Amino acid sequence: MVIGAGFIGCEAAASLRKLGVDVVLVEPQPAPLAAVLGEQIGELVARLHRANGVDVRSGVGVAEVRGDGRVETVVLADGAELPADLVVLGVGSRPATEWLGGSGIDVDNGVLCDLTGRTSAPNVWAVGDVAFWRGRGGHETRVEHWSNVVTQVRVMVPTMLGRESLHDVAVPPYFWSDQYDVKIQCLGEPQATDTVHLVEDDGHKFLAYYERDGVLVGVVGAGRPGKVMGARAKIATGAPISEVLIP
Repeated sequence: MVIGAGFIGCEAAASLRKLGVDVVLVEPQPAPLAAVLGEQIGELVARLHRANGVDVRSGVGVAEVRGDGRVETVVLADGAELPADLVVLGVGSRPATEWLGGSGIDVDNGVLCDLTGRTSAPNVWAVGDVAFWRGRGGHETRVEHWSNVVTQVRVMVPTMLGRESLHDVAVPPYFWSDQYDVKIQCLGEPQATDTVHLVEDDGHKFLAYYERDGVLVGVVGAGRPGKVMGARAKIATGAPISEVLIP
């Protein structure tokens, strides 16, 4: 059983299924990834997993895990009792910054950094999941994907050496998730509350644009790498959604 249908939980479920393991995927949200990508796209991800034999249980949490020395049964909040030999938890994370108390390093949902990774303490820099970087436009973001670290380091290291960096943190942010035979890609910063335009869906692969205040803010695609990456410039420049959806 996999508890939590975020990207980690979905990838774990997909990997286990490819090994021939029976999998139940449990998610309290209405659909997998609904908290990040919204329910509509989350249902398409659920469809992918169900097509590969996963028992997807959405909209229900876990009440209890039972067993004598090892897990044997998982009881869901709706009363269902499911046998389980293994439980994988993928229920989210939060930046571990408590140990920095009294250090002089400012924290707020991560370690606060300027646009080159410099913290509030002299000669201290931060990259990765815990680093809350400020972009050139004043926009602050903390991205929990390794691809962002590559860009951060390209910005940070020249600055540490007293040189001018020729790079900027990834604009727009990008990450992907390999599940079964499909690469799910996310470009930009889509939110569950955005207006979603599903522009392609063949029952297996799909492409969706995310609109906020009339502007294209993100693209999510499954098996559509060229079209996802082709939207990079339009997201970076804040293209009107009407321009993107021209027939």
